Amino acid sequence: MAQEAHQSAPLGRIRHLPVWETPVHPPKRSFFARTTLPRQLKTNPFASLHYKGMPQRSSSTFAPTSDEPFQAQKETAVAPGNDPILPTTRASAFATATTTPPTLRSRLSACYNTLLPPNKTYFCGLTRRAIILFVLVLVVLAFALALGLGLGLRHRGGAANPDSLPLPSHGNKVYEGDLTYYAPGLGACGLDNVSEDYIAAVAHELFDAAGANLASGGNPNDNPLCGKMIRITRDYVEANRGNVTVDVMVVDRCVGCQPTDLDLSPAVYDQLAPESKGRAVGRWKWL
Repeated sequence: MAQEAHQSAPLGRIRHLPVWETPVHPPKRSFFARTTLPRQLKTNPFASLHYKGMPQRSSSTFAPTSDEPFQAQKETAVAPGNDPILPTTRASAFATATTTPPTLRSRLSACYNTLLPPNKTYFCGLTRRAIILFVLVLVVLAFALALGLGLGLRHRGGAANPDSLPLPSHGNKVYEGDLTYYAPGLGACGLDNVSEDYIAAVAHELFDAAGANLASGGNPNDNPLCGKMIRITRDYVEANRGNVTVDVMVVDRCVGCQPTDLDLSPAVYDQLAPESKGRAVGRWKWL
């Protein structure tokens, strides 16, 4: 009967929500609601509990019968720091391990191994040792070359000492040097000459040491040697002429001449030696 009554009961009207009213996404929560804890979690769940502690034990149960062992241990105790076995320092929880800083030698060795690894071959299969020896040889050769050039220039500069140069201030001293010839033109003294003139050019070291020159910022036309007379003597053995003497005037400076050399005009050189000879040795002095 109960089943019949239940089946005969009218059913209520069922209402279905349309699609646009059906909630698809859950409601949004604010940033503070998502980041803060719920109220029930903020409270201490153990706040309502009353901790009563450990039960007190009876003092008679564990009471020592005598204080003699403790008294003996107290009398034989070692003062802190005097125990030869136990360490005298304590390890701190905040202590940091100290490392020894690298020395200069270790840093240089690390840099050297980084630049030139020891197990690597280099140019033409050379090892690191061979490369270092090759570089050292180049450095030694460069140093020797620089030292040789410096000594050579110093020796050359010493020859330009006015005391060792054949200047007119030394009196009627006779000098010996090579005689050559050149094509005359406008000389350092400002005179324009030709091949038939009886002229001569002295060494540049002698000309510059005498006075004004371009190297010192002066006017070479005002050099004291300009216009000076020189007497040249040579034994003309090629034509059996004996000693030949010619007087010439200084009008120029010779760049490739040594201090006692003279560069002459073709007419003067032809009086002292054959032109085909090109270079001859003669003696000369200032007048």
